[in-house]
Amino acid sequence: MKTVSVKPMSTAALTALLACAALPAPAHGSPPPSDANPAASAAADALAAGARRIEGMWDEQVTIMDCSSGAILMVSRGTNLFIRGSALVATNTAPPTTMGPAFGQWWSESGANAFGAKMRLNRFNPDGSFAGIREIVRDIQLAPDADSLTGTVSATDYDPAGNPLQVLCSSEAGTRVPSP
Repeated sequence: MKTVSVKPMSTAALTALLACAALPAPAHGSPPPSDANPAASAAADALAAGARRIEGMWDEQVTIMDCSSGAILMVSRGTNLFIRGSALVATNTAPPTTMGPAFGQWWSESGANAFGAKMRLNRFNPDGSFAGIREIVRDIQLAPDADSLTGTVSATDYDPAGNPLQVLCSSEAGTRVPSP
């Protein structure tokens, strides 16, 4: 009998794997199969080219507000990576001991400059124990030159059992990080 040893996966790697696996595939913004008729293929290519305008790395500022009064609670900075194929990875200035990276998906809405995104991250208590998750929904408007964006953000915090705790409202503004 052969013995096989398996190295345990790090908590961060397992968290990333589970977060990505839990997200549904986007149902919109996907081009039709390549064997579709030429007119449909051309339309799908145009849609895909428009959607790709958001791809790349973005430096962002998020202003978190009280949803009722609009009072500013906090301003945070983050980095977002919109990946071809609709994947999204984001970080922010929260200490990694309180909040993990965000994983999600983005899609093109109607219009060449309108996008949506849904992300998810893990939250942690000061003692390092799991505090729950945050789900983030974004409505993004890309500038005509595709070098800046603005948007509205809604985030819901859940406890470890999945019960909603609070809803946060935010606005975002971002600038594309130029490629080398």
